[in-house]
Amino acid sequence: MKLSFLIPFRDADGSRTKGHQWLLKRWRHFWPEAEFCIAPDDGMEPFNKSLAVNNAATQASGDIYIVLDADTWVEPMWIEDALDRISKGIPWVIPVHKNMRLKKEFSEQLMALPPTLPSWSREAHMAGKRTLPPITMAQSETHGPVVGFCHVMPRKAFEAVGGYDERIRGWGGEDTSFTWAMDIVNGHHRKLHGIAMCLWHARPRDEKNNRIWIGQDRKLEADKKRVVSAYNRALLGQTGSSRREAMLKALER
Repeated sequence: MKLSFLIPFRDADGSRTKGHQWLLKRWRHFWPEAEFCIAPDDGMEPFNKSLAVNNAATQASGDIYIVLDADTWVEPMWIEDALDRISKGIPWVIPVHKNMRLKKEFSEQLMALPPTLPSWSREAHMAGKRTLPPITMAQSETHGPVVGFCHVMPRKAFEAVGGYDERIRGWGGEDTSFTWAMDIVNGHHRKLHGIAMCLWHARPRDEKNNRIWIGQDRKLEADKKRVVSAYNRALLGQTGSSRREAMLKALER
């Protein structure tokens, strides 16, 4: 299976490029035969992750897509597990169940080391091998459950839902809607037990402490809410083949 990593990326505030470049070197070291497709959106505010993912897909030639956030690392064993499950007929896989957003100081400590170092393990430590330092909850700024971060799927499954929905701009909604569409159109995903480890970058919030992208005003998101509501109606209001037809209707854009 040829792998294509689809990485959406735009550094709107200057805090993301260093971590992205360090992680990209790390991903390429551990997956030397994979294809890495990095793409921006249209440059308008706020950032449109869906458009950037779809732009990356236009560069891709692989038959397996790994949609990956630019600030994120996942241990190779979980990617390998996801690929194995897909080869055995699982429709698509989310290889992580939890995210850890690392503190700024610890992220800087990691990025001062070669990105090719293996991750810490007790076996490597006992053998005296040089590794990255252990990554524990103590180094995380925040942690929580996973919706996005890393999705692994056959190319044909991605294409069956038309990729990510570009009508959803700004923070929130794009990964959830994509998950609903993929589950109904292609079959339900499996979620594995990996951890998405995310290097530090600025994470802006609005006056109510909700996550936003730069330039995003949640008061002006009525269009996004209508799109997500159409997905939700298809998810909850139908059964069987009619449910799939309802979701394909919601995907029309």
